[in-house]
Amino acid sequence: MPDYRHLLVALTATLTTLAVAHLANWISSTGMLAGAVLLGAAWLTAQLRRVTLTLALFVFGLGVVLTLHLWPGFANPAIWQGRTFCTGCLPHSLHLPVDQVLLVAAWLPLLAGTIRRGSLPPILIGGVATIVASAALGLWLGLFRWAPGWPGMALLWFAGVNLVIVAAEETLFRGLLQRHILHRLGAVHAWWLTAVIFGLAHLPFGAEFAAVATIAGLGYGYVAWQSGSLWPAIGLHWVVNLLHFSLFSYPMLA
Repeated sequence: MPDYRHLLVALTATLTTLAVAHLANWISSTGMLAGAVLLGAAWLTAQLRRVTLTLALFVFGLGVVLTLHLWPGFANPAIWQGRTFCTGCLPHSLHLPVDQVLLVAAWLPLLAGTIRRGSLPPILIGGVATIVASAALGLWLGLFRWAPGWPGMALLWFAGVNLVIVAAEETLFRGLLQRHILHRLGAVHAWWLTAVIFGLAHLPFGAEFAAVATIAGLGYGYVAWQSGSLWPAIGLHWVVNLLHFSLFSYPMLA
């Protein structure tokens, strides 16, 4: 359960993020307010030594706002704008998401959990099944094609920034929604419902993309459920995205 040790990690990570972002002119006082609110909710959670439904809903809602970049006061620096990585692919832009870094810094330490002993087999089976199923479905739907390539420093930039993005998404979906908001429905229902909601969140990219995201979400949720920790889900999510970027047409065919 979250306690003051986790809070200390969250406090250190959040204040460091705020200091760096302030020095780099990536955040204003309005953006800093979001960090203060996240830390306030983290402090209350540590004091209660549990994530209440009210706190989970509040942080989930705030996290969605931050993930969608709707909270004012952030100047997320661009890594690249409108870059095309293959013939026939849609252009892609990548930014350093300072708002999502704040969410991860303040709440991942409280929600990450410890990997259970004996959970390696389901993690490996779930991971392989997720990679194969999501890739197969994406190819079958014509969402992307086999197009291996490693575009120089772009792969390193993508790997680093995407780790933040997937950590934020797993904090919200598997950490808060699956484990603390939908848990009253039972583990199985919380698992598949979270995956469906995760898929629906990707509908702006098209129905095919949402379908692949749902299948992938089932895998992320499964390894989080079986391991008792967000770390395997974050790692799997990151690997899936990295394989998509380096081995298939990214982000999708036009």
